[in-house]
Amino acid sequence: MSEHEAGYRLNRTFELPFAPSNGTAVFSRDWEGMEDPLGYVLKDVTWDIDRKCFLAETVSEICDFPIAMIPLEICRFVDYGWTIGSYADQYSTVRKRGRKRRKFPTMTISDWDEEDTEAWNSDKNGRPKEFKTVWHAVVAMMAGLWNNCPVAYAMLKTGVHVEVPKEGFGDLSPLQTRFRDAIREYESLTFDQRCEWRDRVVGRYPRMSDLVEAIK
Repeated sequence: MSEHEAGYRLNRTFELPFAPSNGTAVFSRDWEGMEDPLGYVLKDVTWDIDRKCFLAETVSEICDFPIAMIPLEICRFVDYGWTIGSYADQYSTVRKRGRKRRKFPTMTISDWDEEDTEAWNSDKNGRPKEFKTVWHAVVAMMAGLWNNCPVAYAMLKTGVHVEVPKEGFGDLSPLQTRFRDAIREYESLTFDQRCEWRDRVVGRYPRMSDLVEAIK
């Protein structure tokens, strides 16, 4: 996913003994599960007249993270009291499609090792059967958020994720060449074709929220 585009949203409610403002930093061991929490800096602080509360946004960035571990990282936030979704959802004027929640069998992936899963990004060998479901959920999440869709398209097309250096910065491996070509294929699509692809992916593959609920 791209850090410069819309990310996966979670939310929580808490009380403060004062009115917050942009730049207020909030720290809690219970929120992060560590002795020395990093904290969250609030931005876009707004008073919601309807709900009589302050609303704010914050960002938690995770870089160079194995794709297979993304659902587990979301689970970690949920375990620390965050809930999936956004306060903005209730104000959306976009008509939501009536997708039913999908019930998955228990996903026993909580013991996946980060070092092992790093290799699964670019190597199909050794992937457990649950990995395919996770992969599709991540692609669908990226597509639904319009977050780095060229890469999501290439992930679905090739079944892998590899870094592709910019033009002129080193030779590409056969796998990198395939991935780059898939990105270019997406970029050659018309706007309508991109929308059709996105709708198809979001409608066909599992939602991250349903997957997270199935993880044990």
